[in-house]
Amino acid sequence: MRVLLVANRTKDLTADALQQASAWLGAKGIQHVSTTSEDFEERDPDFLAFKEDIASFDLVCCFGGDGTVLRTAHLIGTAGVPLLSCNFGTLGFLTGAAGDELIPALEAAVSGQVTYERRVMLTTTVHYTNGQQAEHFGLNELAVSRGNFGRIVALDLFINDCFIDTIRGDGVLVSTPTGSTAYALSAGGPFISPTHEGLCIVPIAPHKLSSRAIVTAATDRIRLVPNALNKQSLVIFIDGEAADQQVDARLEVKGINVRPSEAGLLLVRYGEHDFYKRIANTFFRSGNA
Repeated sequence: MRVLLVANRTKDLTADALQQASAWLGAKGIQHVSTTSEDFEERDPDFLAFKEDIASFDLVCCFGGDGTVLRTAHLIGTAGVPLLSCNFGTLGFLTGAAGDELIPALEAAVSGQVTYERRVMLTTTVHYTNGQQAEHFGLNELAVSRGNFGRIVALDLFINDCFIDTIRGDGVLVSTPTGSTAYALSAGGPFISPTHEGLCIVPIAPHKLSSRAIVTAATDRIRLVPNALNKQSLVIFIDGEAADQQVDARLEVKGINVRPSEAGLLLVRYGEHDFYKRIANTFFRSGNA
């Protein structure tokens, strides 16, 4: 067995957690490699090297919060390697075990005594007016927004080639069920069970009352096209990180296609994890959100 340990060193307790996990794996004779997540970027040489080799690992274990999970999910991509995340962050909604459960959770994961949740990821293909295109994967959401520009943006929304509406406002989110408890929730989107296979379209600060969130099915295909009558500049984010190419000139984006990815992310769950109990305690009873 081969395990990759990913630690967010900006968190106070993760250095000790990394040392504990490394010592435990070493004592069991399990091959493991360690790295840090906070500097991972899509073009970072270390990120690219690990991504190239990610399929050789049987398990990835990360220490941090939800941001660490997102960065590690981008590292795993579509490789299908299970991810065990131990919470050393603030919310930890995506994490599979508490920080003080590190060794028991790791032992259970190595021995197969855990449950697995398949989480839908989204595939985004950005088409540019010069004929180029770029593909991105996300666990939480695609955000198409006006960025630092003052004017509202106007995006024509199509689902399965059916024109739905022109959304005018600060932008549009296309969220996975996992991302429904993140940015999409703040923008007024619904809670969606993590077992749902489709996506959710959420207008950001829409300019008309009729704009509403739309939940799609697993086979639905979403297309966003800059409205031809509104000259605008767009910025594209995947899971809160700017996409490889940012659009600075007007109408550089020809269209954006979004769909659920064929390969999902396998989250390792240690102990009881009930989605509805979690949202009840986190969002309705805690007073912290």
